[in-house]
Amino acid sequence: RYGLLTGVVWLLRRFVDASESAVVWTAIVLTSVAFGVTHLPATAAVFELTPVIVGRTLLLNGAAGVAFGWLYWRHGLVAAVVAHLGTDLVLELVVPVVL
Repeated sequence: RYGLLTGVVWLLRRFVDASESAVVWTAIVLTSVAFGVTHLPATAAVFELTPVIVGRTLLLNGAAGVAFGWLYWRHGLVAAVVAHLGTDLVLELVVPVVL
């Protein structure tokens, strides 16, 4: 994912006349949406893919992707990977135990 983010930033810098900040945020949002879409098959294994479920999946995974993308850009790959791992641990282990 982070290789894709870097690649999109590179392409945008090469072909779009925009500020550094605009390029990076555009790349973060584009790759976040793309990776939100990659979560749809896992969601389909649990829920019927209604428009509401698809929207929820894209919104929640996209928001997390924006946060992880920003962490990657500002603090590096390790920060983004640790944040993603921590989020997955909470959502997959802690929340089910508490519920």
